[in-house]
This record gives sequence, C-alpha cells and structure tokens, in this order.
Amino acid sequence: MKGLSAMREVLGFYDGDIVQLLEPAPKKKQKVIVTFIEDENTDSKKRLSEKGAFERAMMEKHGYG
Repeated sequence: MKGLSAMREVLGFYDGDIVQLLEPAPKKKQKVIVTFIEDENTDSKKRLSEKGAFERAMMEKHGYG
C-alpha cells in the first residue's frame, strides 16, 4: 500500500452490524483495513497470543527488533 507509514492492530468483534473495539483506537480520523480472522467461538487465549504478531514480524524482518 503506497503511502502507508505505520500500521497498528486493534482487536475487536463484529456482530453483523457494529464493530466493538477491545482496546483504544487512535483519536484521529484515518483509513482502516478490516480483516475477518476468526469466529465468535475462538478462545481468547489464541487471540492474545497472536496480538501484535504482524508488527513483531515486520520489525524483525526489517531490522528494528
């Protein structure tokens, strides 16, 4: 994605109508990418272990970690 300087992951749930975030989001308006990764029956331990995995991988890959 051209012009994308930083990405931040924020977990949440979508019930078919509303997205409910589980943590604070940035205060400024900005574009977002919504990725549906799991269903409501997935346990929270898996979600917590995956939290920030993409950011950590990119930092390691590009020498920032």
